[in-house]
Amino acid sequence: MAGDVFQVDQLSVALLASILVVLVLVKYLQHFDQPILHPLILARQAEASQVHAPGDSATYRNINAPIGFDLAMRPQRAAPDVASLLHLGVTGDEANHARRVLDMSLSNMELRQQAAAFAQGIQGLLQGAMPTIVVYGSLTSARSLIAMVAGAVSGLSFPTFVVPDGAALTALPAGIDANHMVVVCVDATAPLPAALQSATMSVVVDSESSRTALGKTRTVHFDDVLGQATDDAPALFDRSQLRSAELDALGAKTFATFYDPVTHTWLRATNTAMTSGVTAWLSEYPPEKIPGKNDTILTDAYAAKELPAPAFVTLALTALYTGAALASEPSKEILYAARVLKPTLLYLSPQGASQVEFALWLPATGALLNWLTHRVNTYALRNGRFPRGSILDRIVSAPLRRAVGLDHVRALFIQSDGTTVDQATLDQLRLYLAGPVMHTYVPMTLVRDDTFAIVTAPVAATNMYDLQAFAPQLVDDVSARRLAPHVGPPAVTVEVKLVKDTAAVRKYAAALERIARDEVGTRGDPVGEVYVRGYALAQSTEENTRKDSTLSEWYATGDVAMIRTNGTLVLVGGRYSQQAGVPPDFTLDPSGGKLPEMDSVEPSASDKNKEMHGSKDKTSTAKAASRVAIAPTALAMLALCAAPALAYSSTLESRAMDVNVPAYVPDNSSLQSHPFHGLLAVPEAKSVYARWTKRELKSVQASAAPRVASQNATMYNLALTNLLTSQRASWEQGVTQSAILETYYPNLSAFHKTDPGKLYSDNPSKIAVPTQLLSLAYHSIAAQDRNGRLATVVTGDEALSQGASQDSASCGEGVLLGAWFVEGFTSNNQPDSNGFWGGAVTRQLNYLMRNVSRSSNGVLSQRAAKGDIQFWSDQAYMGPPFLTQYALMTNNVTLYDFALAQIQGVRNGLALRTGSGKGLWGHILNYTNANAPRWIDERPWLTGNAWATAGILRMKAGFLQSKDQGVREKAQKFDQMVDEILDAAYPYVDEKTGLFHNVINDTRTFLDGSGSALMAYSVFRYGSMNPTKRERIPLAEKTYQTLQKSLDPYGTYTNGILTVNELSSNTPGSTSTESLAFLALLSSARRDYYAGNVTGSNGSVAPPPGAEAPATDDDKKAAALGAVLLVTL
Repeated sequence: MAGDVFQVDQLSVALLASILVVLVLVKYLQHFDQPILHPLILARQAEASQVHAPGDSATYRNINAPIGFDLAMRPQRAAPDVASLLHLGVTGDEANHARRVLDMSLSNMELRQQAAAFAQGIQGLLQGAMPTIVVYGSLTSARSLIAMVAGAVSGLSFPTFVVPDGAALTALPAGIDANHMVVVCVDATAPLPAALQSATMSVVVDSESSRTALGKTRTVHFDDVLGQATDDAPALFDRSQLRSAELDALGAKTFATFYDPVTHTWLRATNTAMTSGVTAWLSEYPPEKIPGKNDTILTDAYAAKELPAPAFVTLALTALYTGAALASEPSKEILYAARVLKPTLLYLSPQGASQVEFALWLPATGALLNWLTHRVNTYALRNGRFPRGSILDRIVSAPLRRAVGLDHVRALFIQSDGTTVDQATLDQLRLYLAGPVMHTYVPMTLVRDDTFAIVTAPVAATNMYDLQAFAPQLVDDVSARRLAPHVGPPAVTVEVKLVKDTAAVRKYAAALERIARDEVGTRGDPVGEVYVRGYALAQSTEENTRKDSTLSEWYATGDVAMIRTNGTLVLVGGRYSQQAGVPPDFTLDPSGGKLPEMDSVEPSASDKNKEMHGSKDKTSTAKAASRVAIAPTALAMLALCAAPALAYSSTLESRAMDVNVPAYVPDNSSLQSHPFHGLLAVPEAKSVYARWTKRELKSVQASAAPRVASQNATMYNLALTNLLTSQRASWEQGVTQSAILETYYPNLSAFHKTDPGKLYSDNPSKIAVPTQLLSLAYHSIAAQDRNGRLATVVTGDEALSQGASQDSASCGEGVLLGAWFVEGFTSNNQPDSNGFWGGAVTRQLNYLMRNVSRSSNGVLSQRAAKGDIQFWSDQAYMGPPFLTQYALMTNNVTLYDFALAQIQGVRNGLALRTGSGKGLWGHILNYTNANAPRWIDERPWLTGNAWATAGILRMKAGFLQSKDQGVREKAQKFDQMVDEILDAAYPYVDEKTGLFHNVINDTRTFLDGSGSALMAYSVFRYGSMNPTKRERIPLAEKTYQTLQKSLDPYGTYTNGILTVNELSSNTPGSTSTESLAFLALLSSARRDYYAGNVTGSNGSVAPPPGAEAPATDDDKKAAALGAVLLVTL
């Protein structure tokens, strides 16, 4: 009887055994994840002084440079200057190790010999006179580096001046010897600035291409200079026996003087400033992990303007000192370079880091085990351990790293001002790289009274093994912006303090007040503007051997920060930031739940006292452990899951991937339907765009902003930043897509200069993914109504049969590109109507072709109501350009003809034929009765006519790109339409400002900056497309100059500029969403025109006569949004 009750069969035994295995695994996991670095070490990363001045915080030093001792000045005692640094190396055997040094293959010995030969050669060409060397741009060239160190290596110690790439030089330092000035311009395709045209000689690499650019200046080829030398590099005397004072005297000598394009001052860098910069770079590693001969460093930080020139040079010297290889590439080419170079160390800007993050994250979302990998590996990170080598890492992440050339990366350093990177970015990079990711702080401008300085290395950097992640700390309740992750303790070469009562602190008073209300134990942390002093600074002070041997004075950074009780720096807001903190990063796993957050609150000083006495709270740890208790059970499924996961990874790895994408922070919760699935593995043989050439990339990179979200950035930057935070109706969403397309992806625009029929001649997998554009397009699809109108559903109360019929079509170009990139076109060259993207764009096209009412001559109405046939001037930018783009991408000649008929019909209806407005377009015409059309609004509104010219030119560009000759020949029909409007409008322009009146021919109406911007956009585009249509460029330039300094940080116009109210044409306003898009479009068109029509359509390649853009301060800083813009998306 008892045997029947307690009968045990084989299934019961198996279940009991399974339970036992699960319990054992859970217990094992709870004790297995031990942190690499003990938490107590991270609890004290900096040391504070015991005394401080009133209003100042204590002075903070790195724990490895304790108070009472001197700061680090050099990587080893016998290397007080750059010459000895290059001679000695870390171990002594780096001298003959040849590897890539920027764009050449060199050993340290070869570099020293060429530098000495360069110095001797220049002196010989000057017949023995002591030269003054000016290295003008191209700092990412090894030849520039050779010229820069020539004076130090040769022992001649002649003055050396360095002008960074893209800097608009205004004047040379006082007292410079212009009679013996030699300009080294490796890339001499641009004319020398006026300040350098008096140079005796210019040293170039390609003398043929330099003859025109350098004018009458004598040019000598770089190799010819080396050929003048007769002696080898001089032997370096032994510095190891020198006394400290003698070493300091060598270090106090000037290495080079750098031009700072931000402050327009010359900053003198001593040898100590450079050697201490090298020391700071090396101190970011544990001693056993510093770079070596087996390492390859890849960086985009200098090209992205996140590293000042002196800091980039010290990074190069660090590579030379350690024997590591070094490559510097633009952000857009980082992933391509990674596949070729197989780097081991990455020094990236936030833009470059986000490219890496996106390239790894996106394909991972399609992996079967991604959800489990994300959860388990995040748990490992929160416990202070990297997941590299774990089973899930080997199955999911490692193949992805191999596919993009990042499988050898052992550390990544993000160079920024400390206010642009969020915790989600750091977490994602650590997850998929399965290695250290450091956050560094590099202030761009240091000020003291009337003197300036610039850093030669990061001021702070996180510990390589510091994986702590804390609960978000809000700086604004409305926007939910929060503090960026900390940037670690001060470097070993500088001291840091915070000053409370400064203008910078007052700028962020509201954010600091919000922080003070938090209950996270940080109320007592020092807060203030960051001040820096130390050795790793280049300064504008006069040369003084005694002062140059000691610490610098205190310099203000303009950045506001807090210092935690463990000595780490947390930036609240930067000098060039518009707002405090970073936007919220909702880090969701694929199941939609929050990732485990270990120790979500950083302990206060009192909490740490409790911790030291053994009363540590383990609640959060226990909760996190419970969240991953399913992991052991899931691991039992690996045998079933591994095969398909490995097959997916293998397929991805085998593809030739070129995923050069801008910064992007994905919202996983909204993408789990995988509209982006397959983006990095698009099937072959689809309609595609051509890849950018090197020249085109360089021309666009030249306009990259030095710092994202800069308060002093150009109109370009401010317009796009505020545009992307504005509410947008469908037509505003569409013109925003146009602005993003022409700003960041001109190679995908119909204005791209290429041979007819070539715009679609390559595979999309070989082209930079237009991430920002696709993000906008994705949200246009999310708001598509049942009729098929994109970006139309906002509240859900919209009537299907009311409103505009064609405004939504302005969003179609981005969605069409999304269909092509993500899903690929079908075998008959059409979007996949069953796909997420292809289905959306097909519904939009079908709505126009089947649902919208037409006039008796077949022209589509601008109104959605059946039978209500109206022509509006702004529809010229909406429906017809979309039809043209669709025809272009699908090679549909019939659709081309339909689009042309549409614009001709609208023009025939709206063009005024009499009166002072003859040639302009009226606003709204009711065409319901074709025999008696009547005007609803006959006035020629500026914005309506600007919409029309811009839309017509977009169509003209699309026609010129067609592979069909008959279609291309029809493109000339657009010229007459554009000429009519421009000829009629420009007699009314205000020649002082370049602005038009709101009603063009009514001078009683206000001057409208919005429509004027779009009209000037058309003038620049037209001038690029047709060399005979450039007579109005000076007036368009006046428009730009009037508007380019009139935006405040909130996107509101100042200086008396007014814009038209989009919903009330008679009413002026201070800003509008569409006006911000128009400004961005104007800036892009102007950029392309003055760049020699790099992205113009079928125009002259050479810059048009007199087309050098007037140099303004903001233009010199250029304009790109980078990471902040994309986080906003």
